Amino acid sequence: MSPPRGKQSDLWAQFGYYSSLAFVLPAALLAGYLAGWALDRWLQTTPVLSVVMTVLGIVGGFVELFRIIKRAEKRERRDDERNRTSSN
Repeated sequence: MSPPRGKQSDLWAQFGYYSSLAFVLPAALLAGYLAGWALDRWLQTTPVLSVVMTVLGIVGGFVELFRIIKRAEKRERRDDERNRTSSN
């Protein structure tokens, strides 16, 4: 017997949401490196800005990961509270 349609769509939504986490850090790292590479070519400061911008990209990626996880936890707590009040 298949689960109710609402549960299945919720499962796919969660899968999509959490699988997007796998792209956040690499995208931030790549964006930081490319920005540093472009600035290095423009200012002729060869590896300095590439390294600095890569590190900033990594930091930005982790910050975004923590924000996403914090939002997910807050949503989960809200859903748990809603389920508790509706079952009582």
